[in-house]
Amino acid sequence: MFPLDVHIEGRNLEILPAWREKIEEELARLQKHYLNPILHARVELIGTEHHRLGTFEIHLVASVPGDTLTVIRQGEYVLPLIVEALDVLDRRLEEHSHIQQQKVKVHEEFAQRGKVLRVFPEKDFGFLETPDGLEVYFHANAVKKGKFTSLTPGQAVKFAMEEGEKGPQATWVRVE
Repeated sequence: MFPLDVHIEGRNLEILPAWREKIEEELARLQKHYLNPILHARVELIGTEHHRLGTFEIHLVASVPGDTLTVIRQGEYVLPLIVEALDVLDRRLEEHSHIQQQKVKVHEEFAQRGKVLRVFPEKDFGFLETPDGLEVYFHANAVKKGKFTSLTPGQAVKFAMEEGEKGPQATWVRVE
């Protein structure tokens, strides 16, 4: 999954294919690991004239639901600078994700019981089944304590459900 809108620009330098590939690869990795999508990402690489601070800057702006995350870094070499900036964005996305999870905590009394119906590990999603036969979509990020890879069909779970764009989906899933 890739951010909906990505702009990669160079100022005072030309973006090399290896740099563009690394940026796109890392953004795709970040997009896959967080429940909140990156809606827009703008990466600007700048060839500067500031010799003491390094000859390059990277400005990275990522829009996520409810917030805009910004990273600015300076250095002598572009590829390590890209990696460093995207690592910082990774940490900020993790912090943002934790804050959002605390805001949207669903109380256990609203939890439903069900079982795992199907799991697609290569696509990071699956389906649960409620006792009345309703199929509920869930993403790997909704599984508490990172136990997505250990889920098997028929396994008992607790989960919270909401209506998604394409039908019911689990906001969190916990193995019983």
